[in-house]
Amino acid sequence: MKVLVVDDHAYNRELLGFMLEDDGHSVEYAKDGVDACNKVDSDSDIALVLMDVMMPVMDGLDATRKIKSSIEDRFLPILFVTALDNEKNITDCLEAGGDDFLPKPINENILLAKVKAHSRSKVLYDKLQEANDELTYHRKMIDREHSIVEHIFKNGSARAGTSCDNVKTYTSPMSMFNGDLVLLSPSPSGGVYGLIGDFTGHGLAASMGSLPVTEVFFNNVNKQASVSQLAQDINHRLKILLPQNMFFCAAIFELDRQGENMTLWMGGMNDLFALRKSDAELDTIESSHMPLGILTVEEFDDSPQLVEVAQYSQLFIYTDGITEAQNDDKEEFGDRRLADLILKPADNPIEAIVEAVNDFSSHSEQSDDVSILQIIPGKLVHRSLETGELIDVGADYHMVESIPWRLHVELKDNDLRTTNVVDQVMSFVSSIQGIELHQDKIFTIVSELYNNSLEHGVLRLDSALKDDADGFERYYELRQQRLDALNEQRIEINFTYVNGEPNKVVLEIEDTGDGFNIDSVVKNAEKDENSHGRGMKLLRHMCASIDYSCGGRKVTAVYEFREH
Repeated sequence: MKVLVVDDHAYNRELLGFMLEDDGHSVEYAKDGVDACNKVDSDSDIALVLMDVMMPVMDGLDATRKIKSSIEDRFLPILFVTALDNEKNITDCLEAGGDDFLPKPINENILLAKVKAHSRSKVLYDKLQEANDELTYHRKMIDREHSIVEHIFKNGSARAGTSCDNVKTYTSPMSMFNGDLVLLSPSPSGGVYGLIGDFTGHGLAASMGSLPVTEVFFNNVNKQASVSQLAQDINHRLKILLPQNMFFCAAIFELDRQGENMTLWMGGMNDLFALRKSDAELDTIESSHMPLGILTVEEFDDSPQLVEVAQYSQLFIYTDGITEAQNDDKEEFGDRRLADLILKPADNPIEAIVEAVNDFSSHSEQSDDVSILQIIPGKLVHRSLETGELIDVGADYHMVESIPWRLHVELKDNDLRTTNVVDQVMSFVSSIQGIELHQDKIFTIVSELYNNSLEHGVLRLDSALKDDADGFERYYELRQQRLDALNEQRIEINFTYVNGEPNKVVLEIEDTGDGFNIDSVVKNAEKDENSHGRGMKLLRHMCASIDYSCGGRKVTAVYEFREH
C-alpha cells in the first residue's frame, strides 16, 4: 500500500516510514494537516493515512474532517497515531472520521498488523467497487435498451395519426412495459377498428407479443380486412411465435361509420358491458372464443358477432386488471362493482372507474396491467392527432366502378382439404379495382357461407358439439376424419359483378352435401345471441339478400356497393 504519514516531528515520520518500508509499503510524508490534505488531493494512490492529532497550522482532527468530506466514494482509512487515551479524545477522533488508533509509543507489530487488516478491507472495497461499477454499466445498458424498446412500442402502437371521439381508452402498465395492448385505427370506409387485449404475464416478456400483433393489426386495417381476418391472422402469428404457456386474450372490433353496428370477435376476455338507452339496464356480451395463440388454423373459430350498438348509450371492454384489483383484505374489485359504476351517471365514466379502482386498492402498487375502452354509439367523429381538426377518413369510400367480371371456382376432394380456400379466392377478388374498401365485408360473407357449406353440408357436422370443451375437441376430430375420407364431393363458388344502381356482387355457393335446415338455424340465432347461428344474423345485415335453395345445398348472396 501507499501510506501517508502525517506528523509535525521529523523523527516520528522517519520512524514510521522505516517500519512501513521494511514491510514492503511505499510511504509519503506530510508535516501538518494542510500538507496532508494537499497530498491526498493530488495523489489518488494513497490508500492509508497515519494521522498525528496535535500539529501546528491544522491539527489532525480538522485535517481528517476535510479529507473525509472531499474524497466522496474513495475508500481511505485514517488511523490516528496518538498518546492521548482518554474517552473524550477517542470520541473526538472517531467523530472527526477516524477509522482506527495506534498508541504512542509505536509498537511495530501492532502497526503492521493494523496496516495489514486495513489492506484486506481495501481489497474487499476495491472488489465491491469494481462489481458496483460493472452493475452500474449494465444498468445503464439495460436502461438504454429499455428506452429503445419503449420508443419502438410507443411508435408502433400510435401510428394511426387520428383519434375517434366515439372511442375512449385508458391503459396503465404494472411496470415499465405493458402486457396489455390497446390499438385504434380508422377504417378506410370511415369506421374505426379497435383491439384491446391482455397477454399472459407482465413486463417486457408479456409486452413482446404486442409487436407482431400491432403489425398484423395495422397491415390488415389498411386493407379494410374483416374482423375475422384480423383474428385469424393474429392467432396464426402468435401460434407460431409464443411459447406454450403464453396466450393473448383479446377483443377485436370494427364500428361502422354511422356508429350503429359493430362487428366483434372476443376470445378469453371478460364480458363486454353495454348500457341500454331505453331503460338504463346493463347487458352483457359474452366472450365466445378461445384466446389467441392457442389453436391451430384448423381449430380456430374466427366467426364474429354483430352488435347493434345503436340501442346502447355506451359499451365497455376491459382487461382483468380492473376486476382483479385487490384491497388490503385481498378482496377483488369484481364485475359487480364495475357494473354498478357503469350504471351510475358520470361525466367521464372511465376516469370514475379508474379512480374507484385506485381507491379500492388504497392506491397501492398495481398487481396487474389495467386497460379499459369505452365505445359511444353515434356517427363517428375522427380528428387529427396533431391538430385536433375534423377529418373525413371515409371520403374515398365510393361506389365500385369496374368492368363486368365473373369468377368460377370448382373445388373437389383434395381442394376441400386445403385450409386457405377463402384466402385464395379473396386474393383474386380483392385485386379487382374498387373492391378493396369493401373486402372486409365480402371476406366475412364468403368465409361464413363457405364454412357452412363445407362443415354442415359436405362434412355433415353439428355446431352444437362445440358447446363444451370436450365437444369442441370432438368436433375438430370429426372434421379432420371426414375431410380425410372425402370421396367425390364438390363445392362450386361463383362470383358475378353486376353494374346497376347500385353496383353489386352476386355470390353463389353450391355443394354436393346433404344440405341443412337453414330456417331452424336462423330461428335459433334470433332466439339466442350466443347460438351457433349468430353468423347468419351478421350476414343478413351485410347482404342485400341471402337465399337458400336445393334443400340448403345452394346459397345466393347479394352484396351491394353502398355504405353499410
